[in-house]
Amino acid sequence: MTPLVLSAVLAAAVAQPGRIDGKLAYETRCAACHGEDLRGGDNAPSLRGVGAADLDFWMVTGRMPAAVPWIEVGHRGRQIPLGEIAAIERYVTSVAPGGPPIPQVATGGDLNRGRALFVQNCEHCHGIGAGGAAIGARDWAPTLHLASVTQVAEAIRVGPGNMPKFGPHQLDDPALGDVVTYVNSLDDGDGITQIPLGTSGPVPEGLIGWLTVGVLAFLAYAFSKRAPSRGNDAHSPGENPT
Repeated sequence: MTPLVLSAVLAAAVAQPGRIDGKLAYETRCAACHGEDLRGGDNAPSLRGVGAADLDFWMVTGRMPAAVPWIEVGHRGRQIPLGEIAAIERYVTSVAPGGPPIPQVATGGDLNRGRALFVQNCEHCHGIGAGGAAIGARDWAPTLHLASVTQVAEAIRVGPGNMPKFGPHQLDDPALGDVVTYVNSLDDGDGITQIPLGTSGPVPEGLIGWLTVGVLAFLAYAFSKRAPSRGNDAHSPGENPT
């Protein structure tokens, strides 16, 4: 094979999807904070054993690379091309394997079961309509309307931020598919009708609950004051009302 042909073959191989050098991509995009040995440092945690689901969630949602060390901001736009993300995931998981893989999910699950699981495990933070809300201490459960079904499934498996992890022993793959089916239905209008709150979650929903109780208590008090007193209007037998 002539040098010219060899160069052409190598260039074509590099240009093909999946042929990106993951080690080079990691060193370029990640090593400055996470270290060349993936052990982390002052500006970032270790990536050893975190798994492809973790890596994919953080990079695809734009949380990584971080705008500021130790501060991840979601939905700020993907910062790394998808081909490089896949290459970095392959490299990191080959050097330090462990952690959950990227979930393979679809939206053909049981909608009613997904709603029940969402109410049980997710609604108290993400809100009745998955719109997100404050969860205390200046923390915020994000909206799920900007997330793909894969990103929702990844978050369930890896537990980013304050969110707990739900492993297969807690939520098996069919149940995971049901949850993402329900969350996806909230975007396309096929979901079960919800209360039309502009924002939802524990804070606004609790406020509306207390306001409802307050209004009912006020109405009960008002009607009790307007009701005539039988004791003042009644007369003893034989008493002349005049």
